[in-house]
Amino acid sequence: MTPDPVVVFAATPRGWAGRLRAHAADHGGLLVRATVLTPEDARAEQCDVVVVDDITSFLTRRFVRDLHDSGRSVLGVYDPGDTHGKGELIDAGVDAVIEIDADTTAFVAQLSRLAAVHPDDRPPRPEPIQRPRADGRLIGVTGPAGGVGVTEVAVEVAATLAATNRRTALVDLDESGPSLAQRLGLALHPNLHTATTLLEQSEPMRGVVQPLTNRQQLNVLTGMPSGEDWETIRPGAIERVTDQLRHDHQVVVTDLGHLPATVEGATGLRFGHARVLAHRCDVVLVVTAPTPVAIARTMSLLAALDTVRQRTHLVLNRVTRDRYVRDEAMMELSRAVGGVGVHTIAEHAGVGRAAWQGGRVTRGPFRRDVRALVGQLGVAR
Repeated sequence: MTPDPVVVFAATPRGWAGRLRAHAADHGGLLVRATVLTPEDARAEQCDVVVVDDITSFLTRRFVRDLHDSGRSVLGVYDPGDTHGKGELIDAGVDAVIEIDADTTAFVAQLSRLAAVHPDDRPPRPEPIQRPRADGRLIGVTGPAGGVGVTEVAVEVAATLAATNRRTALVDLDESGPSLAQRLGLALHPNLHTATTLLEQSEPMRGVVQPLTNRQQLNVLTGMPSGEDWETIRPGAIERVTDQLRHDHQVVVTDLGHLPATVEGATGLRFGHARVLAHRCDVVLVVTAPTPVAIARTMSLLAALDTVRQRTHLVLNRVTRDRYVRDEAMMELSRAVGGVGVHTIAEHAGVGRAAWQGGRVTRGPFRRDVRALVGQLGVAR
């Protein structure tokens, strides 16, 4: 008797996943091992088939290839009302596709067939799409929710790198509260949505980044003008934007917000693009504040970044002159994150004034400490 296929689902707000789980519980025919939010989680699960759909944020050709290399098949689920979804699944190299409203018995039949496919029976891989070589270093800046200063650190890190005559891009990828345009007094358009639209149409991203000043080599790509716009972003689109920016710049600094795994949108839950991109960064800066709540939230965030631990730096921002508070915060962080470098940035009233003025901090301990931090990242060579 052929064993039931062991299946892993990529997390989705669509109803097919719930229907399949209910079918498995009531009738058998498949074993659902897990629902995963990241490609790393999917690769770690032992299964016969991974099921993704055309809105899976981490669906890429490389991800599918890695699953094939480990002997697993991939089933793609698409919305027939979307003119692009099925094509994107096929372009990614999935083994088969099925409509979201297909009968559960059709799903089970496809899963059983794919579970029985031997790796040698798969057709040859198509030639990969040629994309610009991404040479620039990619830095991600994130932190727990609660206003710990992620954006202010990202701005100053990018400005410091640009001041070393390195062509630098600063990108707002905060999915919950993009603020670079307002923080720096820049136009809301063009923006990240403009960039993804141009690349989807195979058009060059000319004119989408805005120079911060004429004296520095710093360009800014502002964030989504509306939270609903994130719901139109297809899997891999953010990676393609950052790859193009890395082709055009020596360093790309991304404000990743607080890396939500899921975000509530007008049409339901969607899944975080920034969290997927964080795992591609050469350096990840986790910004936190010297408060018990911020440090507790930082522990959870660091757990989500465990696969890039060796590239992670912890930044304790807004450190006060109160020696007790500073020492307690450093002790808690050092105890919890052994092996991760901890840096400090002093509290400075000039940061708030600069935000109201829509510019950079002009002088003082904040700039000094960020300059020291950048010098230890190994990207300003």
